[in-house]
Amino acid sequence: MKTVKIILLALLFQIVLYAQITPSASNYLRYGNGSQQIGELGKTLEYTENVFDFRLGLPESINIGFRYLYDKPPEVGPEFNGIKRRFIEYQNSGFYVRAGHSSEIYGKGLALNLFEDRGLAFNTWLDGVKMSYTKDALSASLIAGTIDFRDSVNVTRHEIYDIKGGNFNYEISEAFSVGASFVRTDGEIPQGNVKKNILSEIPELYFTFSGEKFELFLNWARLWINNKDDKIASDGYGVYGSFSWFDEGFGLTLDYKDYRFNIEDPFRRFDETRTTKIFPFQNPPIVMKEHSYTLLSRPLHEVDFNDETGFQLELYYLLTDDINFTFNASVASRHNFFKYDPSQFSFVEETRETNFLPSLDDKYSPYYEMFLEGEYNVDFNTTLNLGVAYRSKVLYNEFTGDIGTHKISSVVIPAAANFQVNEDLVSQIKYQLEFRDDNFNIKQEKFYNQHIDFLMTIKQKLSLTVRYEFTDNDFDVSGRKDWLAFETGYRINSGNVLTLTYGRERGGLVCANGVCRYVLPFKGFRFSLQTIF
Repeated sequence: MKTVKIILLALLFQIVLYAQITPSASNYLRYGNGSQQIGELGKTLEYTENVFDFRLGLPESINIGFRYLYDKPPEVGPEFNGIKRRFIEYQNSGFYVRAGHSSEIYGKGLALNLFEDRGLAFNTWLDGVKMSYTKDALSASLIAGTIDFRDSVNVTRHEIYDIKGGNFNYEISEAFSVGASFVRTDGEIPQGNVKKNILSEIPELYFTFSGEKFELFLNWARLWINNKDDKIASDGYGVYGSFSWFDEGFGLTLDYKDYRFNIEDPFRRFDETRTTKIFPFQNPPIVMKEHSYTLLSRPLHEVDFNDETGFQLELYYLLTDDINFTFNASVASRHNFFKYDPSQFSFVEETRETNFLPSLDDKYSPYYEMFLEGEYNVDFNTTLNLGVAYRSKVLYNEFTGDIGTHKISSVVIPAAANFQVNEDLVSQIKYQLEFRDDNFNIKQEKFYNQHIDFLMTIKQKLSLTVRYEFTDNDFDVSGRKDWLAFETGYRINSGNVLTLTYGRERGGLVCANGVCRYVLPFKGFRFSLQTIF
């Protein structure tokens, strides 16, 4: 061990002396000690997570790096202690090659979107080779390797994919470009104690057409899957489109999705082990707003990339130099209806003629949302925000019809005020009020939630935060009606930030990029230290 330390110190000394070698590193340490509880059920939770990233820039445009991860025990996901990532890369004159772990995205992610979200314990990084080449109007890339996917929600899902893919994009003119991708994978998907072997091919096309004040994007991908063991094949596709218009003081964006990668009846729809569903390494746009307000960030709707169509419209309008408005509306539903035949114990699919458009009929489990927010810059030091949102979700029960259908609606009024008192003191207050109607909360269908945040920053060094949440719902799953938490952060220097939190957190459904998990209520102490070397 002493010999290893001496060698590492000698190497570090040489790195410092040799100006052409550039080291960089960061470390993120998290620790928590407390308890998680739902009603009468509870458990203690103590976690320690440390992420150390190191990167070394060498001469001749070569970089090497690695990530050391200590998750023992983790807050979410499986335990791990060791080298989680390692890579070596080379870049010169438009050519790039990387061996080891890589992320990647083709188009808008319909065919391939490899990314990590540590908060959700979601990781689809590739372990293999990635290459790309760019010259003038042409760019092309290739990947080959393995994806080791472990689901933090459904722990039985440990899926291995051997994947190969390629992508190119060509700018025909300043206004028009075309791209294409192809992804092929051999995979092992567990079903209980049995592993099913699948073969899949995903071709993709996309186009971009732009002008001085607008941009149009269209993306299509086909998903073909063959379960070689059960002799089952599936053939689906997805379409995404967006149109943007921007002018002085005005902006408009319209998004459209038609994801029918694997439409199934209710028996198969909720089977997480089925081999024909969309892959975790595909992650198309969700076509609905992701909010920064706490109560709005707890979604009523989880996007179903296998069977969902819908729109999203966002408008931005600058009324004056000090006042602007943002309006967002989205709607989504399933494509078709499955009618249950109790005599046959099966479903019959009723195809909707206009199933490329969303429907508000309860049979198609619709979701829609409208959000309006105004911002007023009172002066250079004060900004006020006020908004209102309405959300409605129906989860239709094809077995029992209206009797077992889940209907939930929500009105949220968020408000925020930012004040810069002087050069050394900045404060922010956020208040959110929600009126909710949930027919599955049988004993109290109507209730309200309140959430208050107060943040104060002193000399850009010290931050103090108080979060308080209250509900009049006597039947919340946590068994509580209020949650109070205190947080303080201290910026030691430009590369070191310390954060301490103590109190209660309500938890709930958390989603990012269409990936969702339920966070259990937490009471206790959290600590984090972020360091950049």
